[in-house]
Amino acid sequence: MVTSGAVESTVRRRSVDKRRSILDAAAPVFGDVGYERASIETIAAAAGVSKPTIYSYFGGKEDLFRESVADSARSLNADSLAAVHSLDVRSKNWRASLVRTAFALTNCQRSECASALSRLVNAEIRRDPSVFTAVREAGYEPIVEALAGRLAMLSNTGMLSIEDPVLAAKQLMALTQVELPDLTSLGTKPASDAAVRKAVTAGVDTFVRAYRP
Repeated sequence: MVTSGAVESTVRRRSVDKRRSILDAAAPVFGDVGYERASIETIAAAAGVSKPTIYSYFGGKEDLFRESVADSARSLNADSLAAVHSLDVRSKNWRASLVRTAFALTNCQRSECASALSRLVNAEIRRDPSVFTAVREAGYEPIVEALAGRLAMLSNTGMLSIEDPVLAAKQLMALTQVELPDLTSLGTKPASDAAVRKAVTAGVDTFVRAYRP
């Protein structure tokens, strides 16, 4: 006998799966042709759903686009958070660990998916400034918060002297990624790992000098 609870669970699962299918279909369409040229018809066909289904889940193309870029930012965020959590604040080699973490964060920004998302957001931000907020809240802010927590732990050990961990996290990311636009010609060409690691290490050195007790 099928219970009402089991039926409700199945309905919710199908609803989540359908929403996931729409987002998975929307990302490459928006990425390939941009917001203006993307059509709900194309996305619906790629997702295997009807146009009314997309409207019922997302309201329209503008809301779908905002949800799509935020979803892409969350997906990219997973590797970045893993890199932050790998920062070993207990080891005597914390400085080398800081370089590895910063290098991993920079590598996440070098990926084609990250570059494509950045180009898409930059192209649409004038039309809809809330797109920037959606991506920032889904991608950037969780990384900053996680990194701030690790830096605060380093400060507690006496290795660094940090009064504002959130500001320090932003500064670390800025210092270690500042050379990336030049090295990659704004994401249009690959940069060697050696060149990126050298730039990241220089950024970490500057950061450590600023925050050493």
